[in-house]
Amino acid sequence: MECGLEFLVVRGFAVREGRGKWACCFEIRLATQSDEPLLYRGELHGRQFDCELAAAEAAREAGEREARLRVDSLKALIIAQHRHRVPESFVP
Repeated sequence: MECGLEFLVVRGFAVREGRGKWACCFEIRLATQSDEPLLYRGELHGRQFDCELAAAEAAREAGEREARLRVDSLKALIIAQHRHRVPESFVP
């Protein structure tokens, strides 16, 4: 993962959907020393692959994009809250 996302673990995996077809699924987990709590689970809809390996790779890439979006959203929220925070010296 890129700088700033090293605290997340993204796993892509494939789920059999029928005769030679694989669905793409992914999980985003928090990287900790003892365990990896699940933060988000997703799936690529409308895409099927003939090969389990290709489906898992596509799912991992989609999971990394989703992780980046979620981290960027959280950063933007933190920045917005920081900018609009009232300084303590102005609280009556």
